[in-house]
Amino acid sequence: MTTKEVLKVLLRQVGFYQKKAIYFGLAIAAGIGIYFLWHYYGTTGAAVSYNVPELSAVTQGKMDIVIGKNGSVLVDGAKKGGVLKLYEKYDELRILVYDSPGQFINFFQATVHLPADATSDETRQIVYAVHGVGATENYFEDSRTLIFTARDISPSATLTIVADMPKGLVTPGLWQKIEFSTRSLPIRIWLIIAIILPLVTLILMFVMIAKRRSTQLIQVKGFLGGPPENISPALAGVLMDGAVGAREIAATLIDLARRGYIFIVSKGQGQFSFGIRRTGEIERMEGLSPFEKVLLQKIFLPRAIKSTVADVEMRIGRHVFSRKIAQFYLEIYNQATKSGFFVKNPAKVHLAWKYTGIILFFLSFAGFLYGALTGADPRFGLIFWVGGMVAAVVIIRLSPFMPARTNKGNEQVQEWLEFREYLTDRRPATGVESMQGKFEEFLAYAIVLGAEVDWAKRFSQEPFSKPDWYESTDRTVTLGSFAGQIFPLVGYVAQNLARSHEPTVE
Repeated sequence: MTTKEVLKVLLRQVGFYQKKAIYFGLAIAAGIGIYFLWHYYGTTGAAVSYNVPELSAVTQGKMDIVIGKNGSVLVDGAKKGGVLKLYEKYDELRILVYDSPGQFINFFQATVHLPADATSDETRQIVYAVHGVGATENYFEDSRTLIFTARDISPSATLTIVADMPKGLVTPGLWQKIEFSTRSLPIRIWLIIAIILPLVTLILMFVMIAKRRSTQLIQVKGFLGGPPENISPALAGVLMDGAVGAREIAATLIDLARRGYIFIVSKGQGQFSFGIRRTGEIERMEGLSPFEKVLLQKIFLPRAIKSTVADVEMRIGRHVFSRKIAQFYLEIYNQATKSGFFVKNPAKVHLAWKYTGIILFFLSFAGFLYGALTGADPRFGLIFWVGGMVAAVVIIRLSPFMPARTNKGNEQVQEWLEFREYLTDRRPATGVESMQGKFEEFLAYAIVLGAEVDWAKRFSQEPFSKPDWYESTDRTVTLGSFAGQIFPLVGYVAQNLARSHEPTVE
């Protein structure tokens, strides 16, 4: 196998196909583009974007800055936020005046009016000038007035003025105090917060799940020698877990084969194909539930009677996400809700919690970007937003556990658990149980209940002949060889189909 083929297999194993690669590549490119646009047209470092001052005919600029006692800042009469930062030993005014003004400026002057008297010994004036700025000068005009000047400013220059004022000159408001306090926290505190935030979210989610399922702590009382109700394996799976996944797909495929709708052919070395055993269009086949029709329509092309591994992969990779697999999920959830197993449709519950997590994630991500672009160093506060993103992921991951079952659903679960105890019994099958038809009849249920290996072991000592719905180029003379072929094959298809569903359906 070549390196390219190995890479292709690995990417498919994590559910990443060419269409998805293009989709996420475009999303990443868009994100990078937004970042650079924001960075270029918005802020630079800790400075705040400021419109180029109005220039006179002789290209002279000026700026009048008034600092209020409460920490407010007026620039040419307009209030400007974010230009005054509080630190432990001083307060700093920082304004980006020019960032590539686009024309040559002979002279610029900024006048800063302080809220109280100060001296040059305790107040530091700084001018940051790069990319073509001539002479700069700054001085005290009087005890409350600072002057900043610059000459010969080139069209590509960057000019920033900074005034570090002594503590007490400004009496900050509540929000500024909070900002100063949070920015002054050591990294150790931020790390603790970042760990506690997702941990608290995890605990709250577990408490909510436990509260929803407090009546669902079910004690298994014995064995049940058959399915408690005549429902499909997929419906039994969602009843037990509250969510649809690869096992429900795999069990449905086996059940369709056993009931005579499809056959499965293993060609060895990971190659296989599915075939339709009944004539006519899938949509019109009798005895199929809506979700079974959708699954077959996903695997088989219209009017096709055979589907190879390449066909299945092509069908999966044709779109970024598969609407048909999402419909497969929704049909099962709808049927489970109509059967009275759940208080509310699980699909809607999953979606509500997933959207909550997604919104929290993007709010945290936006906070992280804003802090990274505008925050003052050291930017330990960014760790908080990382914790928020982790907490969001926790909510998204635990959303499938949130649906609550009804009393009828709880009663059914107890019986299905007793049936599972029968499937996983370590005693070999005897008498009527030992008949191969019994093994095939309950195989799909064993898969959806996670008991397929134990169920197969119960028949390991019995005579075996492969089912009429299965063919293989490899020898299939024992139940062990059959299980070793069919389980990985169907599992591969089911996992890849499950990964392809739309993210709005869990």
